[in-house]
Amino acid sequence: MAAAGVALLVALTGCGTVNSGGASSSTKSNVKDVTIGFLQREVDAPYYSAMQKEAEGLAKKEGFKLVFQNAASDPVTQLNQAQTMLSQGVDAIIVNAVDPNSEKKQLTSLASKIPLLFLDTGIPGVGVTSVSSDNVKDGKLSGALAAKRFTKGSTITVAILNGGPTDAIVGPARQQGFLEGLKSGGVDYNIVASAPGLYAQDTAVTASQSLLAAHPDVDLILGLNDSMTLGALKVLQDTKNTHTLVAASADGQKQALEQIMKGCSAQYVSTGLNSPSIATTRAFQIATSLATGKSKASDYQPNEYTKAAGINCDNIKDYYDANSVF
Repeated sequence: MAAAGVALLVALTGCGTVNSGGASSSTKSNVKDVTIGFLQREVDAPYYSAMQKEAEGLAKKEGFKLVFQNAASDPVTQLNQAQTMLSQGVDAIIVNAVDPNSEKKQLTSLASKIPLLFLDTGIPGVGVTSVSSDNVKDGKLSGALAAKRFTKGSTITVAILNGGPTDAIVGPARQQGFLEGLKSGGVDYNIVASAPGLYAQDTAVTASQSLLAAHPDVDLILGLNDSMTLGALKVLQDTKNTHTLVAASADGQKQALEQIMKGCSAQYVSTGLNSPSIATTRAFQIATSLATGKSKASDYQPNEYTKAAGINCDNIKDYYDANSVF
C-alpha cells in the first residue's frame, strides 16, 4: 500500500437505517471455525482479481475458510451462487454486486437469513453495510487535478468509457464526481460520446477505437477506472495521438501510476485512490466479527468509505508502490 494515512476508513450514516441483517445460524467462537463466502462480480479487471488475492491471503493468515465464486458479470449466476453458499452453511457472505437493480429483491431475502455485506458495489438499504471508496469524492478530486491541464475558463470535449448498462451505482457516481471536479477547477465540458468499457482494459481498447474514429480531436477521455483508461491510452499511443489526454475517476492501479510518474506533461493526467487491499481487509474484518459474535449488524453504519484522494504528477510519490499487487 502507499502512505499509511491512506488506510483510514470513514463510517457515514447516510439516510435511513442500518439493515439488521440475518443472524448467523450458529455463531462460532473461533475464527478458524468460520466460513466466509465471497461473491465477486468478475475477475478480468485487475482491481477485482486483486480483491480475490487479498481475500485468499487473509484466509490463510487468519485461519477462516474462504469460499470464492466469480459471477463473470452475470447477475443470475451471482444469485445462484449466493443460494448455493447459503445451502453450504457459510457463516457470512460478502458480495460485490453485478447488477444492484435486478439483484435487490433476492439479496434482501438472503440478508434476512445470514449476515450479508457488500464490497465495492453495494445495494442501498440491503445487508449489514457496504465497504467501498467514496466514488463521488474520488472522482471529484481526480477531476479537479485534471482541470489543471487545461486553460481555466475553457470548455473541453470529453468522451467517457463507462461500466455498461448494469453499472447503476458506482460508475454514475464516479462520472458525476469527476465532472464536478472539472467544473470546480474552472473548466467546463461537452460530453461528445460515451461507450461501455466494462471496467476491462481489452474491452476499453475496442471502445476507444470507436470513440476516436468518431471524435479524433476529443480533448479528454475519461475512464471510470484505471483499466479502461489504460486501454484508451494504448489506442492513443498506437495511433500517435498526442493531443488527447486521459484520466480516471478512481483506482490507483500501479500501471496507471507509472504513466502519471512520467511527469506533469504526460498524457495520463490523474486518477483517484481506491485501494482493493484496504476495502477487502475491512469487509472481511466485519464478516468474521459478525460470524464469531464479536459484533452485531447494528454496530455498523450503512456505508463505510475508504479515504479518498486525487493523484497526479505532484503527489504520485506518496501513492506509488512498486511491490503492490494492484
